[in-house]
Amino acid sequence: MKREVIQDFLNLPGIAGVALMDGRSRPYFFGVDQTLNFQQKEALAQGIQQVVDTTPSSFGTFEFQFTGHQVFIYKLQHGIILLVLTGEQLVLPEFHHAVEQLRSELQQDAANAIATFRLFAGNVTVTSQNNWSKPGTSSAPPAANPPSTASDATPTPSALNGSTTPPPPPAPAPAPAVPPPPPPPPPPTPAPALDLSLSTKEIAAFLNQMSQIATHYLGNMVVANYWKSTRPSGDWLNQFQIDRSAQFSFKAATPTEAAQTLTEEQQEWVREWIAAFIDRCSKVIRDLKNLVQQSVVDERLKTLLPKD
Repeated sequence: MKREVIQDFLNLPGIAGVALMDGRSRPYFFGVDQTLNFQQKEALAQGIQQVVDTTPSSFGTFEFQFTGHQVFIYKLQHGIILLVLTGEQLVLPEFHHAVEQLRSELQQDAANAIATFRLFAGNVTVTSQNNWSKPGTSSAPPAANPPSTASDATPTPSALNGSTTPPPPPAPAPAPAVPPPPPPPPPPTPAPALDLSLSTKEIAAFLNQMSQIATHYLGNMVVANYWKSTRPSGDWLNQFQIDRSAQFSFKAATPTEAAQTLTEEQQEWVREWIAAFIDRCSKVIRDLKNLVQQSVVDERLKTLLPKD
């Protein structure tokens, strides 16, 4: 998906908001979210989905009026629904050409359409011709404060008295006492060695933490598939089972194995898996590694992340 196509469409005169939904990931709103709260957006997405699902397949485009705006809905392939909220400045020939280009780009990578659109739209600098606020809202900046006219000059005593005799020089200040030298600092205390032992329970919780960050952009199904496709071969890693909601659990063969800590070799297997997963997701979420690093507090878990 090309960033220029998304930016040119969002900066088109008359585009007031965009919504994308596919029935699997959380719907994404751009521009509309400044006038609707979370519950209103969820209700709007469900209502649009129901209308689309109950109409004949021969109808691919819908158009209606909503709070003074013209709204266009497009049914795309792979269950994707595109909603465009437009205003008075819309030029229909330019709009139809731009929306066809956008629809083509969205359908090229349908599995990651919402995540990629969210990533590119988040970096778009909207031009002044598109105002996301409600109609009639003034955006004029507040008036600047008037400059102060007070003078900073202070008259001298000789000017007040009319005398030309300069004032006597001030008495010299006494020399400050020389303080004694500070005592030498105590020798540094060596830091205790970091315990790098990790249990399978801690590893499963860490993988779930990474899934939660990734599903915010890609959805549960895509993240679960990425974990499965990047898992290195080995019977031990297969005990980390992932469900459809991209959540992990460790299915140990024995109770003793469930409570034991990981060996250095097992930690290396987990490290390879995490690096492959982050590399796969980074093709869509470019800063995923930074997001994960910022969320990790435990220094032991940071050793499992790929190095810069």
